This record gives sequence, C-alpha cells and structure tokens, in this order.
Amino acid sequence: MPISASLLKFLTARFHIPGDALDYFFASARLGHAAETTLPFPAELIPLGARLVARGWLNNEFFPTNRDWVLPYWAERQFDPRDPGFIPYGFNLYTINCTRRDWTMVGNPNRAREAIVDPRGLVTPLFDGWSLDAWLGVEDKLFAPSRLADAEVAQSLREHLPIVVTTFHAGDWRVRREAFAIERDGEWLVEQVTVENPTDAPRAATLYLSIRPFNPEGVARIEDVEFCDAASLGVEGSGSDYRAVRVNRALGVLLPVPDAVACATFAEGDAALALPRLNGKTRAHCNVGLATAVAAYRLELGAGQSATLTALMPMERVEYDEDDPSPLPRLAPAEDWRTASIAAWRAELARGMRVRVPDASVQNAFDANKAFLLLLHDGDTITPGPWTYHQFWFRDAAYLLNALDKLGYHDESARVIERFARRLRPDGYLTATEGEWDSNGAAIWAMVEHARLSGDRNLLAGNYWSLLRMASWINSKRQKTKDTRRTTAHHGLLPPGPSAEHLGPSDYFYWDDFWGLAGLREAARVAEWLGQADDARKLRANFESFRADVDASLATCAARLGRAAMPASPYRRLDAGMIGNLVALYPLRLFDPHDPRLVDTITALKECAWLEDAYFNHVGHAAFGTYLSLHVAQGLLFRRDPDAWKIIRWVLRHASPTFTWAEGIHPLTRRGGMGDGHHGWALADFLLTVRHALLFEEDDHLVLTPALPDDWCAATNVIQVEDAPTYFGNVRFTLAFGEREATLTLQGDWRDAPAYIEWNLPLPLRDAGGDVDGIAIVGNAVRLPRGCQRVVALW
Repeated sequence: MPISASLLKFLTARFHIPGDALDYFFASARLGHAAETTLPFPAELIPLGARLVARGWLNNEFFPTNRDWVLPYWAERQFDPRDPGFIPYGFNLYTINCTRRDWTMVGNPNRAREAIVDPRGLVTPLFDGWSLDAWLGVEDKLFAPSRLADAEVAQSLREHLPIVVTTFHAGDWRVRREAFAIERDGEWLVEQVTVENPTDAPRAATLYLSIRPFNPEGVARIEDVEFCDAASLGVEGSGSDYRAVRVNRALGVLLPVPDAVACATFAEGDAALALPRLNGKTRAHCNVGLATAVAAYRLELGAGQSATLTALMPMERVEYDEDDPSPLPRLAPAEDWRTASIAAWRAELARGMRVRVPDASVQNAFDANKAFLLLLHDGDTITPGPWTYHQFWFRDAAYLLNALDKLGYHDESARVIERFARRLRPDGYLTATEGEWDSNGAAIWAMVEHARLSGDRNLLAGNYWSLLRMASWINSKRQKTKDTRRTTAHHGLLPPGPSAEHLGPSDYFYWDDFWGLAGLREAARVAEWLGQADDARKLRANFESFRADVDASLATCAARLGRAAMPASPYRRLDAGMIGNLVALYPLRLFDPHDPRLVDTITALKECAWLEDAYFNHVGHAAFGTYLSLHVAQGLLFRRDPDAWKIIRWVLRHASPTFTWAEGIHPLTRRGGMGDGHHGWALADFLLTVRHALLFEEDDHLVLTPALPDDWCAATNVIQVEDAPTYFGNVRFTLAFGEREATLTLQGDWRDAPAYIEWNLPLPLRDAGGDVDGIAIVGNAVRLPRGCQRVVALW
C-alpha cells in the first residue's frame, strides 16, 4: 500500500472511519488511468465544488424543515413530491438544484460581473449573493411567483436584449417585473415592478419587495439587514424619496419609501409568514445567516390603472460608512435608464455579423445570444457562465472566442488573446487550471482562427516565441516509448488526465490529442506565414508524427472493437464519452466530414447515447447535452446532411423563454439539470451552428447554405447575411426565393478570394445562370466561379 494511502487510513481511523470504507475511495481512483497531476480531478473544481457541497449541506438541513417559507422556485418544485423534479433526500447528505438550473444573465458589455434572474423573476444582483423578490397581497392572500403554476407566470426579453421581463397573475391583478443593468458611477441592476388593475372597478392590493437569503443555488447567507435613510449613504438628487437597505453591512437596495417594513431572524421565521402584518422592525441580526426583510407598498388603483416602483441594486459589493459615505448615482426615472440601456445595446449589436432568416425561433435566439455572448466577455477575459462557471478555461474560451471572431467582434477577442502569454509557464505549458492538456492546442487554435478571420497577424507575430514554446510543450508531453512498434495503445499520445471532465475518469483522452494536433498544425501555419521555414518544417514533422501515432492508436481500437468508431480513450469501450472525438471535425477540421471513423462514431453515439433527437450524456452530466448535441449537428452540416436540423430544432425547443440553455437538460423537467444555468459554451455553439448553417469555409472555397430546411425555401422567403467574417474576407449575401427559383446576390470584401463558392439548395436543380460564365450545377449545389455576384437557380 502506498505511504499516502497508509497515512490517510491512519488519520481517518482517528475519526472512526473504517478502513474498508476508504477502500471504495481508493478503488474509484483506479477506474481510469492516473492523471499526471497533483489531484485526480481538475483543481479548479475544488473551490467550485466546495461552495456547491457546503451550501448543499446547509440546503439539506434547512429546506425540509422550513417548507412554509417562501422558497426560490427550484426548491418549491424539487421538494414537492408531486413534481417530476422531486428528488428523494433520505440518504442525501446535501441538496443541490439539479432539476431547474435555469437563469438569465443581465449586465453591461465588458464588465466583469453579471446579475441573474431566475424563471420566476427572482433577481440576484451580486455573485453568489442574496436576492430580491416581489409578491402581491390581495385580500389577505399572498401571491408569490415561485409558488404559482406555470400558466400564471411568463418570462421574455425586451427586444431580445438582456432586459428580462417577468409577469405573473395574482387573481385578477397583473404584476410585471423588468430587470436590466446600467452603468452610472459603477454597475447597477434596475428592477422595475408594475402592478396593474385590469378590472373595471377600483381595487386595493399590497406590493411586497422582499430581501431573500436565497438564490438559484440555495441558501445565500444574510447576517445583517437594515432599512436606513438613503441620504445617509450619500444618495444625491431625490434621496428623500428613497430608503436604502443595507445587507451584510453593504448597500443592498435603494427602494421607494415604503408604507411599512418588517425584518426577521431565522428564530422569528420568514418575515413573509406574518403577512399582511408587518412587525415594523427596521433591522435584524441573524447568526444563522437567514435574516429576511420586507417593504410594503399599499396600492389603491382605479379601473385599468397601474402603479410602478423602481429598485436599484449595486452589482459589486461595497461597504458604506455612514460617517464617510461614498457618493451614489443621482437617481433618475427608470424609463431614462431603460432607454439608455436599449440604445447602448442596439449600438453594440449593429456591429458584426447580422442575419435574417425565415424562422422566428432561429432568428430570435440568434439575436438574443449575440448580446449574451458580449456579456460573457469581461474585458481581458471571457467566462462560460455568469454564475457557476464564472471563471476562465481555455477549452471553453476557444469556442467563445471563435464565436466572437466569426460574428465580427475581433477587438473583443484580441483583448482576451493578448493575455494568454501571461499564463505561460517556464516549461511552455499554458495553464488556466492544472491538467488541462488541451489548453495549449486550444489557445494556439484560437489565436490562429482570430488571425484568419480578422486578417490581422500582428498578434501572432508579437507572440511568436511564446507560441513556439506552447507547441514545443505539446510535443514534449507525448507519451513516447523506446519501442517503435507501438505495443501500447497510448504510444505517442498526451498523458492521462481529467481533461474535459464530462468524459469520465482520468484517462488518455483522444480529445486532448486532437486539440494538440490542431495546435501543432496551426503553429506550423504561423511559422510559414512569418517566413520561418525551419520552424515550419519541424512543426509540420512533429504534427505528422503525432498524427501517425493517433491514427495507429485508433487502428488498435478499431481492431479491438471490431468497428471504426472511436472510443473516448484507447482503453475504453464505446460509451457516451466518445462525443469528445467529434472535435476532430468540428471545430478543428482535422478529419474529412465523411471519414469512416467520424461517421461510425456518430452512428455509435446514436446507439448508446441518443434520446429523441439529442445526445444524452450518461458519463458526466446525466442530462441531455446542449452544446454537445450541437457538435453532432455541426458535423452533419459539414456533410450537407439536413438531419442536422432535427438536432437544432430539438435544442431550440428546449431553450428557456429568454433563449438560454443550461449545460445539461433534465430528462423529466426539461429544464436545467447540470452546470451553469446560463451556459456560455452552449450559446457560443448555437451561434456558431447558425453561422455554419448559412456559410462556412472548406479548404480553398466557401460553402453557402449547406443544408437548408425545405420550408426556408418557400416562395417570397428571404435569407440575408451581412458583414460575416471568413478566412477570405468579409462577405454579405441575400437569397430570395420565388415559385420555382432562387436568386443569390453576393458581395465580398476579399483579402484572398476563395477559389470558388459552393451554394447548396435542398432541391434537384435543372438550370443555373448568372452574371459570369463558368457557373455549374453539381448535384444540388451551384458552383460559382470567382467574381460571380449574382446567380439564379431553377428547379
């Protein structure tokens, strides 16, 4: 037994943990191949997992015995035995939101933090913090949206921008909540609540704004809460019309002056339990961290009348000293803030690639997620989520940055790439977290993609020596042995590691090898661009050697398994983890789309990890994979296979009403079951899927509309793409459909014009002609020679 294992058994015995219990733990470490890392799992998961598990322990202690509190939406449902998301918790040591991990981020471009809004309008202004909720009291009955039936609540985006609108019905009343972010002496979350009396008679109701010690992950501790005078905290302008609520000794909310207030500790119970009575307490200190507060607004509304209240919350925590207050923004009408926010977002979205398609679901989701992508760009870094995954990984960044570049946001992408070299270790390893063996390849690929799409190679020239060190590390880490016969299936591959953690226990993952191959290939390309012939020759030789080892390993697997499909590692059978190997086609284009190994891998996935029209990850997520399903769709698009649209439409049907996706979708609730509830990699892959459904580069030519849906080709429909960056330069085109014809008009600002353009239609063509000679029909495609700007196809 290793010394470390003996020491661990000795220490745990002091706490009466039997030795055979630890044997289960040690056995789990032997399921794969030991990682060449300090820990057998990604180190960045320690703080993330510690927060989840520790809060999960508190959730498990609190929720079952306090079901009478007004709980967040996910908890109301997950603890309800009548709900499909109910999870029995008899043997659970901790409780985590596993059934409705859905939220929508709001914020400002290039700022580091985003607030989130849950499906019932609960707003959480601070990262991992408390929340603000809104309820309506009517005739001694409390209407809290987290407790209402689905039919009573609706959520949407204003103009497909990061402005979340949540409405709910309280009997005959209607409440509308609108949440958005502004920049004004800092970053602020605005929550505007409008109460409407749509009846034909005057009526009375009470609006409650409540500070809640919860968020979409569970309990969020509030030890101190206090109502105080806004002027004492430095509020300028009409501060006398507002009250401030300090939460945990920092400014939490600026509210209109309420008619009554209440504060309560955990021992006193939820302040909501006594409504409509309010205890009048203006402060509470709770050592359990479960203080609550409520502000009440009594409304007398005539027939058809409405009333609006606005709350303002800082999105970064700053403690305020009453004796030396820092100035806060001058209060202004919320309508002015909203107008300014809309104008700012319109200006941002007017840049870059714009599309017009005859499918409202695709159009709306594209427009919304273009804005969300910009929210995830945090200046000189980019993160794959506003909440659970608000940190940097190279693998996620590669997709997010590629989406920025393919949508034309080159400056934003460059600002992140410029920081890559700061993560470079002396040995050439580019680290965001230990054991991310795909990181060097992902970073090099993202850098070169940026140059190819923007036309700017200055960033590569300035970081050339760093790039060579990154490539050298890839080659040096390969598991070479003196036996040139390759008797081990992992000869020449990258070391075992946790890699993309949704692939299973630590192993020699082909996922890492494909990214490493791409890194060497792209490094050789850069050397050729910069005239470094010797470097290019060496890098190309390393690439070819690495590729030969990968091909040999895959051939060994094919012989062992009796088919061409690629397992996740040389030592695995065919399971859901092989989804990672599709990276060889999308996005890396290392394999031809019709390579038998890729084709059979997709076939095998559909045999063991496919439900309905989507991928189900049994290995990691235990949920439908959103972005992973889209990886299959992208591979089908590159094959011009219209079955890609079955997957795309499945993913669209399972978007939230605000066009967001969690990392994984629960098979029963059909809501978020895994990962960040607003997943950045998923939204980036959706944007890239739409882009590739309209155009993509292939070798020396450009492909347009590889697999159009039949209904998009109906008479009078129009498809339009503007300012789309490509390897060849920016392109714009319009497709206009007639009764039995389609007209393509195209213009390109070419840096290096494609050899030809391939335009695909889902119909057998009988003729095609245009403004130049040499137009040809090849199957269902029209081949346009250089210089062609207009062509008409007939069927």
